[in-house]
Amino acid sequence: MAGGPPCVAVTLDADEWSGEDSATLAEMLAEGACRVDASNAERVAHEWLVIDPPQVFETRAGRRIGAGLVGKVEARVRELRRLDDFVGGGDLAAVVARELSATVGLLAEAAYKEAVGRRLLVAVGELAQLAGWAYSDAGEHETAARYYLAGVRAAHAAGDFPLAGNLLSCLSYQHANTGKVREAVLMARSASRGAERAATARTRALLADRVAWAHVKAGESREAGRALGAADDAFDCARPGDEDPDWVYWVSRDELDVMAGRCFTELHRPLRAEPLLRAVLARYDAAYVRETALYRTWLADTYLDAGEIEQAVRVAGEALELAARVNSARGRERVAAVRERLRPYLDVAAVRDFEERYRAALAR
Repeated sequence: MAGGPPCVAVTLDADEWSGEDSATLAEMLAEGACRVDASNAERVAHEWLVIDPPQVFETRAGRRIGAGLVGKVEARVRELRRLDDFVGGGDLAAVVARELSATVGLLAEAAYKEAVGRRLLVAVGELAQLAGWAYSDAGEHETAARYYLAGVRAAHAAGDFPLAGNLLSCLSYQHANTGKVREAVLMARSASRGAERAATARTRALLADRVAWAHVKAGESREAGRALGAADDAFDCARPGDEDPDWVYWVSRDELDVMAGRCFTELHRPLRAEPLLRAVLARYDAAYVRETALYRTWLADTYLDAGEIEQAVRVAGEALELAARVNSARGRERVAAVRERLRPYLDVAAVRDFEERYRAALAR
């Protein structure tokens, strides 16, 4: 990544993993790692920061590890994913990075059979994806990119092509949101194509949604529409018995509708966007504060496109209150973007009130 720390080239045909690979991966991940103040995190996140993970104990003991410990690592990855539902990246990033560092250390230093090693590589890939997501949410984009690329390397070494596709699509999503739209389109399409043969229907839907978003940010509405259609088609093929990876647990019809609504908002098509976003938010679990705040900012944008200023400022105010409750740079940036769109309407009393509340929130 230009201007960032050097990254090891990602090899897509790796079928073996050596101690040297582990050392290289550890170096990639350690470089420029960030820490957050644990006192800002939720109680569970704080506990994860202050208590050594089981990987550390096993490495210190020097024992040969088996499926039992790998199962514990996999369970911890699942728990961290659920924690991400409620804790912003500013508080979660260091927690995940610490867990990932311990797992990479286990991969490099412990003794294990090949099957156990492959499961450890998958865990490293999943933790790298979650670390990248958390750092991106915290606004640390160069650090996030390093984690994503390291995760791709681990996922390919494990032969988990859907996971590698997810990691690439996450980096595409970040690029799309930070102005690197051509890179975003290329990565999203490569991720979708590379994973499609091995991916479940729900996974294909997620990857197609990321393609749609990249095309939207590139101003390519026709291609975005095709990708949204592909996401719908894939999701319609999903069945309860599918062996989905855990990392698509959150992909639902509502989430696909939100992405479609966001795409139509970005394309300034409020008549398509508003019903989708409003319907999902009416039944969305309020416990997911960050997502609820983010989705409300898109709905506010939709009302602005429709000329409904009172509606826009009402929803923007709700998003402002929610964003203040979670340590997420994405949430703050989205509220700030809506605020900029509202500023031409300061002659409206409700907009002036929102501006005062926004300034007060900044001062806290």
